[in-house]
Amino acid sequence: MSCAALFACQALGGAAHAADSSELWPELSAFIALRPDARLYLDASYARDKESAARTLDLSAFVDISIKPILREQLRTEDWQRSRFFWTRLGYTRVVKAADSAAYVAEDRGILSLYGKAPLPSEVWLEARARADLRWIDHDYSTRYRMRLEATREFTVSERTVVPYANVEWFYDTRYDSWARTLYQAGTEITVNQHFRFEIYVARQNDRRPSEETLDALGLVAKWYF
Repeated sequence: MSCAALFACQALGGAAHAADSSELWPELSAFIALRPDARLYLDASYARDKESAARTLDLSAFVDISIKPILREQLRTEDWQRSRFFWTRLGYTRVVKAADSAAYVAEDRGILSLYGKAPLPSEVWLEARARADLRWIDHDYSTRYRMRLEATREFTVSERTVVPYANVEWFYDTRYDSWARTLYQAGTEITVNQHFRFEIYVARQNDRRPSEETLDALGLVAKWYF
């Protein structure tokens, strides 16, 4: 069993009690190459509570910028997330929420993320992400800091690249001056061809502020590369 699989078992199996609610998280993503060291990332993610009519739609646009490899020139044309060691993401998200027939803009969010990765034994990679969410919620400004660690390992199955992963992310919210949330995810990304991949994962979200709640989710992501 790989390190990622062991990590997933520990992270998602640590809390055996039933979640307060469950959701389905479908997502559509598009990655558009601008230059060898820059690309555009567009994303639409949707969440629906299975126990209520509450729905959330996140619409995002980002620019990814990578430090151009100097010593390993072959990485200039390789996959960003699997082959590059350091890059940054800048962007904006608008969060729209709906309940019954009423919809409203719940949040505007500026985002800055830094990614770095390092090799571990047994061909496992560890990626760290530091992210800051600059948030305007009902015209009130706050900041949320997010730290994520992710373990991945690449396999080839029937001539297709399969990448199982597991991660844990911690959220610090300045509205409460505390670590308000922990998110665990485990899943797999499968490459169909040069321009399309899909991802399936399970997630558990533990909230401590403003109240103690637990959420389970199933995520489905379709990714196009241009």
